[in-house]
Amino acid sequence: MRVLIRFPIIHGSEDMGNMYDVVNQNRTEEELQKQQAVVKYFWTTTENAINGFSLDYSKVKIYQDSLPVCGKESDIVDDTAKTGSPNYLLIQALRSKGATIIGTESPELLLEEYNLMKQVYQPKPDQKSPSQEQAQSLLDRRDEFIARRIDQTLLEEEMGLLFLGLNHHIEGKLPNDITLIEPLGKLKYR
Repeated sequence: MRVLIRFPIIHGSEDMGNMYDVVNQNRTEEELQKQQAVVKYFWTTTENAINGFSLDYSKVKIYQDSLPVCGKESDIVDDTAKTGSPNYLLIQALRSKGATIIGTESPELLLEEYNLMKQVYQPKPDQKSPSQEQAQSLLDRRDEFIARRIDQTLLEEEMGLLFLGLNHHIEGKLPNDITLIEPLGKLKYR
């Protein structure tokens, strides 16, 4: 039996890198502080939920939104954790308990996503904005890749912890022999 526990993620400022200022340019200081409080509460809740499972971490694989398959996954986790990212600090803590970090996404699709985000948040004067259909198509291709990656790497009697953004929908893309658990419920992106 293969089990996948999905946790939705809320990105903190540390996760946005050089896009943080652009994405949050219209938010007030009060809104930014509220966002930080929500992010902190969310990740504390997520960590408590994981601890409630009493896992055998030697049989746990960690899958992370936007973590490319590249051979340097642990280095990326460590570098991002240094920024104070609650998401990546949690992944580090899980690894220290024996869990294995797995590259989750296609580097090519992530680069395509980055370029799409730049078009949305930093458009050039003569540049056409990407359509909703383009963005959805890219997200669907990322979801397909993630589901295939989980199927290829999650073995019998193993458990996966999937940290995935709210816009992703992999439910119907996973093989039938993987049991999907969503302990925080189905959160909606608004």
